Amino acid sequence: MKKGILILLFGIFSTLIFAQTKTEIKKTDLQKPITEYLIKNCTGCLIDKAFKVDSKGVITYDLCVSKDKSRDKITFDKDGKFLLKEPCVGDCCKEVSKK
Repeated sequence: MKKGILILLFGIFSTLIFAQTKTEIKKTDLQKPITEYLIKNCTGCLIDKAFKVDSKGVITYDLCVSKDKSRDKITFDKDGKFLLKEPCVGDCCKEVSKK
C-alpha cells in the first residue's frame, strides 16, 4: 500500500516538475533565423511538423524534417538559434495541440 502511494506521489511530482506544453504551429509562423538556417543547412528538407515547446518558461522550437528516407528533429531556441539536430524517433512528430 505504501509503495503504491509513493509511486503515485512520485508520478504527480515528476509531472509538475517536468511539465511542458507542445503546440503545433504553422510553418509560415517560423522565425526568420529558423527559415534561413533551413535554407542554408538543410537543402531539400521538408518540414513535416513544427512545434513551439514551453518547458517551465523555456521556449524552444522543434521541427520534424524529412529528406529522402531520413527524418530528423531540429531544435532551435526562442530566438531561432540552432541548438540540436538528432534522428527523429517518432515522438517529436506527435501532435499535442494545434494553434
